Amino acid sequence: MSGKVVSKSDGQLPIPLGIPDDFTRPKRSDLAPANDLLSVFEDCHNHVYANEGLLKDRIFTEFIKLLMMKLVDERDGTGDKVNFYVTPEEYDAASQGVQSAFDTRLLELYAQVRSKYPSLFDSRSTLELKLGSLAYMVRALQQINLHKTPGDVKGQAFQTFTYRHQRGDRGEFFTPHPVVDIAIDVLRPSAGQLVVDPACGSGGFLIAAARQARVRDGVPINGPAALRLQGIEFNPDIARAATLRILFEGGSGDEIICADSLATQVIPDGTVDVILTNPPFGSKGKIDNERLLVKYELAHRWKQTRSGWAKESTLQPGQAPEVLFIEKCIRLLRPGGRMAMVIPDGLLHNSSVGYVRSWIREHAEVLGVVSLPSETFIPYGTGIKTSLLFVQKYGAEAAHKTVFLSQINRIGYDVKGRTIFAKDNMGQPVLTADGSPAVNTDCVDVARFAHAVVSGGRPAKVAGQYTIPSSALMERLDVEFYLPEDKELIKSLGALGAVPLSELTTFIRGKDSFKDRPDAEIRYVAIADVDSRLLAITSSQVMAAHEAPSRAAYRLNTGDIITALSGASTGTPKQAVAIVGDEDDGVICSNGFAVLRDVKRVHPYYLAAYMRSSGFLRQVRRLMTGHAIPSISLEDLGAVLVPIPTPEMSKRVVAHVEELIELRHQAVNLGEEIGKAVDKALS
Repeated sequence: MSGKVVSKSDGQLPIPLGIPDDFTRPKRSDLAPANDLLSVFEDCHNHVYANEGLLKDRIFTEFIKLLMMKLVDERDGTGDKVNFYVTPEEYDAASQGVQSAFDTRLLELYAQVRSKYPSLFDSRSTLELKLGSLAYMVRALQQINLHKTPGDVKGQAFQTFTYRHQRGDRGEFFTPHPVVDIAIDVLRPSAGQLVVDPACGSGGFLIAAARQARVRDGVPINGPAALRLQGIEFNPDIARAATLRILFEGGSGDEIICADSLATQVIPDGTVDVILTNPPFGSKGKIDNERLLVKYELAHRWKQTRSGWAKESTLQPGQAPEVLFIEKCIRLLRPGGRMAMVIPDGLLHNSSVGYVRSWIREHAEVLGVVSLPSETFIPYGTGIKTSLLFVQKYGAEAAHKTVFLSQINRIGYDVKGRTIFAKDNMGQPVLTADGSPAVNTDCVDVARFAHAVVSGGRPAKVAGQYTIPSSALMERLDVEFYLPEDKELIKSLGALGAVPLSELTTFIRGKDSFKDRPDAEIRYVAIADVDSRLLAITSSQVMAAHEAPSRAAYRLNTGDIITALSGASTGTPKQAVAIVGDEDDGVICSNGFAVLRDVKRVHPYYLAAYMRSSGFLRQVRRLMTGHAIPSISLEDLGAVLVPIPTPEMSKRVVAHVEELIELRHQAVNLGEEIGKAVDKALS
């Protein structure tokens, strides 16, 4: 908004909802709390959207400016005078794009906001809406006392409004409230502690921490016995939104700084008590700025040696931001400081990032991990499987003897973000103490369990939650790797004398040279061409060698056993397993298969049958990595235990497989005879 007359809009502006025609300049004492702030926000947004022709994110940005001006006017004004208002005459002038004292007041208020929050507002920035739209929004808000409006009313209104109109490309500025609540319920930051989120987005963790401390311990945001909050956000628009939320909660607004926390040392290392964060991850690009990367050990190349991971002097060409945030956050923690971070599950189990886990454990103690269900972030724009990792930086505090490992099975909403309510065995709604429907979630139980472990208590047994001795924590950190039922299975198999699969067979690793004859005809078998129920290859594609897909790799021999290494069905009863028959001798299969050859000590038919059992599939599932394309490496597959059968057991199993193969051949023959029978009947 410049000092010139703003372009005219057509006709008189409509009067905002609930504003009388005879309204004049308000007094501070006349301002009243709002009971339904969301409807006011939406009314303003809808008016601007209809009259300005701006995208939603632009409207959101301008609305944040107005709200901050309103809050500063309420808080910093003197006496009973306020400057955030528009008179009927000024309103009429604004509808024609004509300047008045209203224009001057707004510019002065905006200058105050820019001066007060220099990291959030460029000194050259202006109000970009037309005078008419500004007047409409001011008139809708001018009778409201935002400071006296209840915190839950402000919080819910702003959170809903923000989610609707400024989600970001992938919802990266939002952490679902059940995840936020778990992190805070486990760590429970207290009075005097410095609580930091270096990738704070819209401030969800900080707001929730402030609310819980206030409700549980009567701890304010400001004051000598306060919870000290600090959020850092790279995106200026979202940093403003976070500042506004903090202001709504009674903060000063200085709690949020707009900066790149990976590149800028906003907070000294070794000073933070608690970190709560959900750094950017997923499909966003890697960071490749060498001047930034050189500051981080985890930005270097690492190689695995017999004694562990060793850092090399050269940098990687790029590094995922979540990896750099892990290092950044642990550096920020004081000795004994604690952290809860949302991270993609791949960092917990993929072998290629084992050096990240090694670095974490070199600098901090793993307190526990909460595995979040796949639908947790789908309403927010990503289906990546994630977990909450809890660590404590090594320091003076006594080491924890146990690690909690928890699974959230019911997050409380579906993939569209719709709340799921609990029902009893009769299908009737379960009600809470106040008579409202209970949400179908186990998040509270999980948080209570984990907090008891972290605080040194004795947690009550809860389904899906367990502990292991800290000394039993291995290289992997994913919850699913340590399931008690799977560990019992492995223990029982060991007692039966089971041996690793790699001791019973040879895995084919060398690719066939069929592409040396590019015009030769081949038969290609993909994972979808195997029916594990029949233990057979049921189809194949005939093509020239040069037309074969890049995954075409191994030539099969009669008697080989093949099984899938990757795909959504791996580790489930639908995992592809087949015995290669004479009819498929010489076919080329995908490198998505493991090819087992020269089986010894057990009959090949027994081994193929065992690979269909729940004991085998559970071990495969435990060792798999990846979420988008789950897979198991040949090395891990070779570690799967196989019980050696007694002669009687082997004989029975082999007889069943032989019967299956015979019935399969009979079915093929019958299928061929059907056509002949029809031809004969029609002749």
